[in-house]
Amino acid sequence: MKSQKSAVRIRFVILLLISVLCAHGQDVSFSQFYTNPLYLNPAFAGSMEVPRIALQYRNQWHSFSNAFNTYSAAADFPVKKLKGGVGFFLLNDAQAGNSYRSIEASAVYSVFIKLSERFRMHGGIQAGFKRHSLDVNKLVFPDNVDPSFGNHGISGELEYFSDAGFSFADFSTGVLLYSQRFFGGVAAHHLAEPRQSFYTSKEDDSNKLYRKYTAHLGARLPVYLNGQHRKKFDISPQMIMQYQGNSGQMNYGLLVSKWGVTTGTWFRQNFGLKYDALILLAGFMKKNWQLTYTYDMAVSGVYGEAGGTSEISLVFLFKEIDLGSYLPFHQVHDDKFGFQ
Repeated sequence: MKSQKSAVRIRFVILLLISVLCAHGQDVSFSQFYTNPLYLNPAFAGSMEVPRIALQYRNQWHSFSNAFNTYSAAADFPVKKLKGGVGFFLLNDAQAGNSYRSIEASAVYSVFIKLSERFRMHGGIQAGFKRHSLDVNKLVFPDNVDPSFGNHGISGELEYFSDAGFSFADFSTGVLLYSQRFFGGVAAHHLAEPRQSFYTSKEDDSNKLYRKYTAHLGARLPVYLNGQHRKKFDISPQMIMQYQGNSGQMNYGLLVSKWGVTTGTWFRQNFGLKYDALILLAGFMKKNWQLTYTYDMAVSGVYGEAGGTSEISLVFLFKEIDLGSYLPFHQVHDDKFGFQ
């Protein structure tokens, strides 16, 4: 049994390193989309109407040591003179035991537009810088292993690497439309579709970072029982669809909130209706902070071998929110609507 598991892990590492060397990877996909909204849609910058800091950590596939570890930190705040919001975020994604690492730093600006007494719209733009690096000292190629003694030499494959890292600028945009109970938006990331490759001579579409399209929508609905005028709890149905290159995914779920405690379930699948994961969520919110944990249970081909995926986030608000504010995907602590 142990040998079978070892063989599976070896095949996993080989496939992972092949994908890294080809640099065909796509964006990191979080399970908690709205706890780091700047990463989802630039139009969320300043949307809380108070300064906000969001921290997020994702550990994917527990059965494999350090397979995918992602750290994210974001900050945004409204700017009245600009009639909009400003934000910044950093993302560090390490794969295959830190053999491959990507770092992203971005700045975001959004403008606020009041369409009517009920509906508001935000439009956002994002400019960033990305750096991808590869630690070749952690890679083992067939030609640098002595078949008799197992000693590691210098692989001839390394001569094709012009640099163990590359960088590029990146740009994105998005729009957000919301009322007190409904919210939705669209975003387009990697507008210029920059090239990403460790091989400078490679100039075909295989090393292009494909544009990513996102559409998201949801609602915050109070539930009243037995004809009472005082609500019992809130429910929030949500859906997020993303398409990048030749692949796409759809996340949809339902959250239930009462007294600052949130629980819910998400499903993740591709557009071919093939399920990938069941996501369980639990969170707690006070007036100025929010803690959320999700656990992804794989139901695809890696089920039983890769293990689950954990994600935890912590959000801080530095001012108290006005109870009369209209905020996308955030319930103000109010007895009439939102968390207690």
